[in-house]
Amino acid sequence: QQQQQQHALTPVESLLGRSGVRYLLGMIVQVEEGKYYLEDHTAQVPLNLSQASLLTDGFVTENSIVLVEGEAVDGVLHVHNMGSPIVENRSDAIKAMGLQNSDIFNSIGSLSEYEKLSAQEIEHGREGMFVILSDVHLDSPSVLDKIERMLEGYSAFDPLPIFVFMGNFTSKPEGAKATTGYFDDLTNVICKFPNVANDGRFVFVPGPNDPGIAGALPRGPIPNYFTSSLRSRVKHAILASNPCRMRFFTKEIVFFRDDLVGKMRRHCLLEPREVEEVEDDNDVDDDGDRKASEDVDASSSSGTRRLSRHAIKTVLDQGHLSPLPLSASPVYWQYDHALRLYPFPDALIVGDRVDQYYENYEECDAINPGPFSNGFNFVVYRPIGEILRKSQTKSDVEFSQIE
Repeated sequence: QQQQQQHALTPVESLLGRSGVRYLLGMIVQVEEGKYYLEDHTAQVPLNLSQASLLTDGFVTENSIVLVEGEAVDGVLHVHNMGSPIVENRSDAIKAMGLQNSDIFNSIGSLSEYEKLSAQEIEHGREGMFVILSDVHLDSPSVLDKIERMLEGYSAFDPLPIFVFMGNFTSKPEGAKATTGYFDDLTNVICKFPNVANDGRFVFVPGPNDPGIAGALPRGPIPNYFTSSLRSRVKHAILASNPCRMRFFTKEIVFFRDDLVGKMRRHCLLEPREVEEVEDDNDVDDDGDRKASEDVDASSSSGTRRLSRHAIKTVLDQGHLSPLPLSASPVYWQYDHALRLYPFPDALIVGDRVDQYYENYEECDAINPGPFSNGFNFVVYRPIGEILRKSQTKSDVEFSQIE
């Protein structure tokens, strides 16, 4: 049996006067403009990243917590290798923290209550379904038409699915009167199906450009002023914050609308592993080059999927939805706990402006439904898609499109 090599972590303050390769755990901070340091609870040390290699997937940005292998020379830590910290899956984290300490909803008081909820989950959970749309541009008539067709298809379901609409709700910032009118138009579409309006549950998660106090996370719901008709005519319309957390029996689901891939690409300090750019000089000149064009499209799609994987893995590895410089993504410190991802949720659904994406990472379903306004794509998510042995469950993710 192959033995794993073990290394001791060195505090930053202990680097002084020591030679040779050391292993450290700390946060990357920018103490001076353009100069990055590794900081832990003991001290800071300047970083030289010119020869650094990444050993794990993900983006490395300011405020990232990283494992570093390097050597201190003349007071500067020359980084050889760098990677994300070791993560725990949800079940291991809950065992370490305790059930009550890990329950952000404070809704499960004891292990017996959890077991009772698990039994109900096995019996009734397969009936639950989430229909998730992102970038629902209500100022587009074609978007409203596709929503109507979608609701018509689901109106006969019993029970009805939970509909989660994520912003932005307009293609560009609009005035108060226009925005109110767009939500009125959506209300009229929903009310064409009385059972959906009366019994369906709709959750609205605001996007970065939607009305309200924007610019910092977490952000509050869309103000009531814009949605008075929706709230009065659609019985179970919920105006949620961004991010938004839901509990489905024992499952915890996090919904988050942000342009994660774009932000992380702009602020990463090291190029992530295996990201290949599609060259602009591969254009089609004649019919004989059509195959080359298809190869470029496939490469572009594959590259986007890799970027999505890097972004999702970054927020999960960091245990935080916004591991970015505060200048790029300000945070309300008193509500920072709403952005934390430790323990991992059972599902993390990020509405990003890139293509649809799914991966199960350390027992967490990471999903991007893709922009509904571009291609009319959405995701159907069943937290309990299949019952396995020993009362274990498996989720089900279905990518859908309205033609």
